[in-house]
Amino acid sequence: MKQEMMLSYGTLQIPCVLTTPESGLVERIVLGVHGLGGSTTDDIQSSLAEEMAYFDSAMLRFDFPAHGESPADSSELNLDNCINSLLTVARKGRELYPEVEDLCIFATGFGAYITLLALDELWEMPGTVKLVVQTPSFLMHKSILSMKNISRPTLQAMGKVTFRAARPFDITYPFFQEMEEHIALAAYPIPILILHTDKDIYIPMEDVKNFRRLNERSKLVIIHGAGHRFLEEGAWDMVLDLTRDWFNYEQVLLEDWI
Repeated sequence: MKQEMMLSYGTLQIPCVLTTPESGLVERIVLGVHGLGGSTTDDIQSSLAEEMAYFDSAMLRFDFPAHGESPADSSELNLDNCINSLLTVARKGRELYPEVEDLCIFATGFGAYITLLALDELWEMPGTVKLVVQTPSFLMHKSILSMKNISRPTLQAMGKVTFRAARPFDITYPFFQEMEEHIALAAYPIPILILHTDKDIYIPMEDVKNFRRLNERSKLVIIHGAGHRFLEEGAWDMVLDLTRDWFNYEQVLLEDWI
């Protein structure tokens, strides 16, 4: 079952979709956090919601500012707005299901970066937090330069750079500076499954391995042959299987890379 809703935080309006099991049994809350240019309706978020509902999970997915159905009057893209969007949706999940222990988060790319920056506050909420990060960006400012093949001085001179996603949006130089000042390459006190590929051209493998070494409760699985978006045959099915196992058991059977 699917329900659309609009959540609010101050003047911020956050489009959100709740997907629940047909049985009505909810064993865990799952937050779907899309990447740069993504939305609640992209293939990753939609298929994950279907998978989680099948396994007795209620999933909340939402649009970051300037993405998807986010209203134009609340579309300023900055760290505070993104972090507050995530925290507002997480609180809504806890409000809807106060007796459910597990808050499980699946976050990709930019969404993983925002989730990690918000973890101190997520950690303080009731219950437990489990996290899966797919092709996570820990140094988001560097990822922006890589994605657009642009230098920092050029971005500064231009003032902004436009991403041609389903809904085009701008990364302004002030937002770039915010990201430059906030890196997510640190240690966090929760179980984290890191899913990466050996063909990702935007997220350096060394950054991912350094993050794994910093986080003793994490596990790194490298899916060989897949690109940044996991579009290759069989890659996304593997992501779904690994995510389900991590949320259920906090472990997966594939090799851990350190």
